[in-house]
Amino acid sequence: MAHYNKGANAERELLRLLYNEGFAVVRVAGSGASKFPEPDCLAFRKSQKFAFECKARSGRYLHIPKEQMESLIMWSRQADLPAYIAWKISHKGWLFIRPEDFAVRKKSYAIDIETAMKKGKTFEEFVREEH
Repeated sequence: MAHYNKGANAERELLRLLYNEGFAVVRVAGSGASKFPEPDCLAFRKSQKFAFECKARSGRYLHIPKEQMESLIMWSRQADLPAYIAWKISHKGWLFIRPEDFAVRKKSYAIDIETAMKKGKTFEEFVREEH
């Protein structure tokens, strides 16, 4: 239950931050338990529309199960909405990473923190950029 709470709290924190930047936001309840592909959160601001899979992990690597990432990619294509992995890194803040920036492994998609920091965007960069 602690792992669920950490993730749910991170999702709520991200929504609060995005809302404070003028986004309309929604958390998809039970997104991990559904048999349909769906992201954790959605955010909209004028012409900007995004889907997020949120991860709160410490350590040097982020691994996302192959099925979970491929479901997010499929949902993103069906909805015609760009999807990002929003990774909350302890003591560093949020990074927004595109699924295509992850390396495909046998059972997961993976990225190390150095690659994520090079290819991803900080929260400030993400909300200021016109996508």
